[in-house]
Amino acid sequence: MAVDLLPARTILVVDDELPVRLALTRVLGEAGYSVLGTDSGREALELFEKHPIDLVISDHHMPEMSGIDLLKLVRVRHPHVVRIIVTGDKDPELTLRSINEGEVYRFIRKPWDNTDLRTMMHFAFETVRLEREKRKLLAQVRDERLAVLSRGSPDDPAGLEREVMLLAEEELRGR
Repeated sequence: MAVDLLPARTILVVDDELPVRLALTRVLGEAGYSVLGTDSGREALELFEKHPIDLVISDHHMPEMSGIDLLKLVRVRHPHVVRIIVTGDKDPELTLRSINEGEVYRFIRKPWDNTDLRTMMHFAFETVRLEREKRKLLAQVRDERLAVLSRGSPDDPAGLEREVMLLAEEELRGR
């Protein structure tokens, strides 16, 4: 496996409750992940500008900014970051809002099981690895198609235009 396909393993834990933040940091650190922690959404956004973060776990109920609001901003600013929400709330409406608005990968219910948490992280980072590999392969295909187009056929300008339009559409869709 190529080195650039190995998943980075940095997790940001955002929870205004220090014991929860410390517990998550300890369990994830012992599992081999690099873990950053903060107690606010505002500071979390600042950490994204300073560190390469691959996964964020956010509490839902926080004073300044809800976890859903934070994860919505992360989705827009850092779309390749895996988003997970942690909450003691059992409201199904919260689950739906998190999925629809924050596009969360998973929910962690408080109290959590450490084994389940480690398993969830394993699969989340497998998702990160596969997404990176997909982006790399799509970039290779795009580059190969552009190389072919650059050598293009003057006999078929309409075909060349179709290929260029197809590539532009794929870029706009984020493929």
